Amino acid sequence: MKFFISVDYEGICGTVSWEEFRQEPNRFRKLIAGEVSAAVQGIRQAYPKSAIVICDAHGLGHDLWFEDLPAGVMVVRGSPRNYSMIDTIDKSFDLLYYVGYHSKAGSLASTMDHTYSSSTFYRIKINDQEVDEAMINAAVAGHFGVRLGFVSGDDKLIASVKKAFGKEVETVITKYSRSRFAALTRHPKDVWAEIQVKAKLAALKSKHFKPFKFRYPCQIELQLNDTVRAHEIAMIPGSKPIDGRTIRFKSLNMLEGYKFILLAVTLGIAAGQTYK
Repeated sequence: MKFFISVDYEGICGTVSWEEFRQEPNRFRKLIAGEVSAAVQGIRQAYPKSAIVICDAHGLGHDLWFEDLPAGVMVVRGSPRNYSMIDTIDKSFDLLYYVGYHSKAGSLASTMDHTYSSSTFYRIKINDQEVDEAMINAAVAGHFGVRLGFVSGDDKLIASVKKAFGKEVETVITKYSRSRFAALTRHPKDVWAEIQVKAKLAALKSKHFKPFKFRYPCQIELQLNDTVRAHEIAMIPGSKPIDGRTIRFKSLNMLEGYKFILLAVTLGIAAGQTYK
C-alpha cells in the first residue's frame, strides 16, 4: 500500500494567526510534525510496510521538520513544483490524507480562511461550484484515481469536507473556530491520539472511498481581490475577463486547470508587490 499525506499549517491545533508563526516558527513546526507523525503511526498500524510520501504544503514548502518524523517516509519540500500541495501524486498511490487543512476564503468565522493566496483570491469556482483547497487538491488526485480518506482541521473545514466528500471520510477536529484569528483549541496530545486512530481506520477501509472528480472540460472562475491582479492574470493564454475582478478559464482536465490556478497565484502575488 502507498499513502500520500498533504500537510498544511493553518488547520493544526493551537494556531490562530500567521503572525504567531512568524514570531515562534519552531514552536509551530513541532506541532505540525506531531500531527503528521500521528497520521504516519496510524497508517503503519494498519499497514506496517506501507510506503508514505509527505508533502510540505504550506507556503514555499519549508515548514515541516522532517527529521522529527518517523523513519522511512519520503518528504516533498521546496518550491516551485508542478502540483504544489500534492506534488508527486500519481496513480501509484492508494489513499490521500490531509493534515492541518483550513476553510475556503470567505468562510464565516473560520480560522485563517483563504484559498491558496489570501491576498489574491476572493473566491474560486469550478463548474459554478465554489471550492476550497481540499476540493481542488482532491480533484487533482482524483484525476489519477487516488481517493481522499482522511482530513484534519478546524470545525468549519470539517463540516465543509463532510458536505463535499460524504460522511465516510475520516475526520479530526483540531479546534473550534471563533473568528478568523481566534479559536477554542484542543490539546495537541488529544488531537494526536485521535489522528492516529482515524488515520488507521481510513487506511483499513481505503477501498471504500471514491475518487473526487469534476466534469470535464471544466470551467474555472477566479474572483480576484482587485483589478490589478485580474488584469495580470487575464494575460494568461486561454483566460477570459468577465468583469474587472473576474477571470474564467476552460481547461481540458484538472491537471491543466490546476496549473492555471497556480500560475494565477504567482501573478497575483507579484502584482500586489509591484503595483502600489
